[in-house]
Amino acid sequence: MRRVLVLGAHGQLGQRLVACGAQRSDVEVVGWGREQLDIRDEVAVRAGFAAWLPDVVINAAAYTAVDAAEQDREAAWAINAEAPGVLARCAREVGAHFVHISTDYVFDGTSDRPYQVGDAPRPLGVYGASKWAGEQAVAAAWETWPATAGSEPRHWIFRVAWLYDAAGRNFLRTMMSAARRGVSLRVVDDQRGTPTCAVVFASFLLDLAAEPERLPAGVWHYGHRGVTTWYGFAREIFARLGWHPSLAPCTTADYPTAAQRPAYSHLDPEPLHGVWGTPAVGWEEALERCLACMNETEKQETA
Repeated sequence: MRRVLVLGAHGQLGQRLVACGAQRSDVEVVGWGREQLDIRDEVAVRAGFAAWLPDVVINAAAYTAVDAAEQDREAAWAINAEAPGVLARCAREVGAHFVHISTDYVFDGTSDRPYQVGDAPRPLGVYGASKWAGEQAVAAAWETWPATAGSEPRHWIFRVAWLYDAAGRNFLRTMMSAARRGVSLRVVDDQRGTPTCAVVFASFLLDLAAEPERLPAGVWHYGHRGVTTWYGFAREIFARLGWHPSLAPCTTADYPTAAQRPAYSHLDPEPLHGVWGTPAVGWEEALERCLACMNETEKQETA
C-alpha cells in the first residue's frame, strides 16, 4: 500500500482526494492543510516529509482567488510560484513521487484548437503567471533526474480547467444554490472550455499514485471530452436535475472582473489517456457521475 500525502487538503480537490482515498485499499491517503504544514516554509516541509516518509506527494494547494490575486500578488506568488519548488525538492529528497496541479490559466485563451502540452504559455494575469512559474519551479527541482528513471521518483504536472465537485464552493454548487433560492441566472456564453469533475480527476490521481510506473514524468493535460460554455454547462446541470430555473446567456463584457479570463480553455486530454490506456469520458458523463456522488453523500448524511 502506497502512502500518499495530499497537500491543500481543505481545498476542493484536496478534500475529494482524501474522501476517495478513504474508500480504497491500494493507497493510504493523509491530507494536510495549512494548519498541519506551511508549504512556504522549507524547513517545516523537509521535517514533515522526513517524519511521514510518503511514497507520493500530491500538491493540490493553491491560491485560487483569480481576481484577488491581481491586488495580492505577493501571496499568490508565494503559494503558486515559490512553494511548489520547495515541495518538489523536499519530495525528491525523501524519494517520493511528486504530483503538481496546474491550470488552463497559463494560456491566453486565443487558440482555435485544443491546447497541447507543447503550446507556449501566455498567462493573462497574476494567477496564471504564478501558476506557470510554479510549473517551472517543479521542473527545475527535477532537472537532474531522468524523466523515465525506473524506480527513482518521478514528477508530474497536470493542467486542468474548469474544475468542479459535488461539495464545496464551485460552479455546480453555485448554480444549484441560486436556483433553489429562485434567483434569475445570467451565465457567460462566450467563454469555451471543458468542465472537469473532481470526483473523476481524483480517482485518476490515486490510480497514478498506486501505479506510478504507468505514466512517464512530465507535463500532461487532464480533462474530459467535449467543449461547452459556462451557460451550456449550467443548462446541462439543470437538465440532468430536472430543474427549470430562469436561465439566460450573457457575455463576458456584461460582468467585468479584475482579472481577464481565457476565452478558450480546452486542454486536449487525448495524449494522456492514450498513454494511460483508458478513454477520456465526455464532460456530460462526468457530470452525471458527480451528481450521483452528491446524491449518495446526501443519503448518507440523512441516514
